[in-house]
Amino acid sequence: MTTPADFTFIHRLRVRWAEVDGQHVVFNGHYLTYLDVAITEFWRHAGLPFPAALAFHQGDMFVRRNLIEYHAPARMDDWLDIGLRCDRIGHSSITVAWAIWTQGRLLVTGEVVNVYVDVHTRVPEAVPQGMRDQLDAFARGEALYRVEVGNWSTLQAGAAAVRQTVFIDEQGIPESEEWDADDAEAVHAVVSNLAGLPLATGRLIHAGQEPAHAKIGRMAVLRCSRGTGLGGRVLRALMDEARRRQLHGIALHAQVNAQGFYEKLGFVAEGPVFDEVGMPHQRMVIRL
Repeated sequence: MTTPADFTFIHRLRVRWAEVDGQHVVFNGHYLTYLDVAITEFWRHAGLPFPAALAFHQGDMFVRRNLIEYHAPARMDDWLDIGLRCDRIGHSSITVAWAIWTQGRLLVTGEVVNVYVDVHTRVPEAVPQGMRDQLDAFARGEALYRVEVGNWSTLQAGAAAVRQTVFIDEQGIPESEEWDADDAEAVHAVVSNLAGLPLATGRLIHAGQEPAHAKIGRMAVLRCSRGTGLGGRVLRALMDEARRRQLHGIALHAQVNAQGFYEKLGFVAEGPVFDEVGMPHQRMVIRL
C-alpha cells in the first residue's frame, strides 16, 4: 500500500473553488498542476531550486512522460498531501514517483520522467554529477549545503553573486551603494549546495564598531531558495564567529519585512524605523 512514509518529500496545499468541476470534485487535469507546484518545492528543498540550479549547470529539463492513476476524488477545501521521491536517475533522465492523499485517503498515484538537456542546443545530455549527488543526499537525509566562513578574497565570488542578484537586480539598490570598503575587512559567510551553487550570504564587521561589539549586514538569500532555512544558517554562522572572537553583542539593520526572522533568533528591536537605501529598516541588537 502506498503511504506518505514511502516518499522523501511532502508538500501540502488546499483545493480551491476554481479547481472543482460540475461534478463537485477536482477536475482531473488539475492534478498535474498540483504535481507541478509540488515538484518545484521538491527541487527547492533538495537544494536544486528552479531556475538557479539549472542555470548553474547550463542545462534545462523537459517533461518526457507523465503517468497518472486516479483512485478517489478530491473536493473543495480538502487539504492535499503530495508526496514525491526520486526513483531513478538514468543517463539523461530523472524519474520521480508521486502520490496524493487527503486525510490519509489515497487519491492519485503517478510518475513523471524529465529529460536533462543542454540549455543552448536542447539536446539530451548526461545529468550533471552535482545534481546526482544532491538528489542522492536528499534521498538519504544527509546534509544538502556547505557553510563557508572566511574573508572577502576567499568568498567574494559566491557572496557577490548572491548580493548582485538580490540587492541590485531584485531590489534595485544602486551598485554604488552595495559595494563598499567594509567588504575587505569583514568576515563573510556563504551557503552553497553540494555542487557549489551559492544561495545565501551575509557579513560580520568588527573594525570600527564599539569595543567587543560587531555588526551583521548584507544578509541575502536567493529568492528561489527562501523558506528553506538558509538565512538562519548564515546568521548562526556569523553569530558563532562573533562568539569565537569573544564579542559580546551584535547589531544589524533589518529590512522591516524581515524583522520577524531576526526576532526568532533572539534579536530585539532598538529605536525607531528609519530609511536606508530607500527602504524602511529597523536597528536590532542581541547580546551574546
